[in-house]
Amino acid sequence: MRLSRFLSFVGGLLGGAIVGAAVVTLLAPQSGAETRQQIVAKFQDIADAGRQAIAERRQQLRTEYEQAIRIPLPIGGSETG
Repeated sequence: MRLSRFLSFVGGLLGGAIVGAAVVTLLAPQSGAETRQQIVAKFQDIADAGRQAIAERRQQLRTEYEQAIRIPLPIGGSETG
């Protein structure tokens, strides 16, 4: 479930970036070179945000994993409770 939410977030982020870049290109009052520089800068910002989101998720997964391996397993193969 969480992976699905994360992938949806990343997909929305990329989709928004593409739409934003298209709008900026169509409505930009400056030259093409300046517009291209702005688009590159926006994509860099988005890529950085994606890298940060990945790093945060990786840390969350690492923490969950470390907590999970500390849970004692039942001995003898029978569960009670």
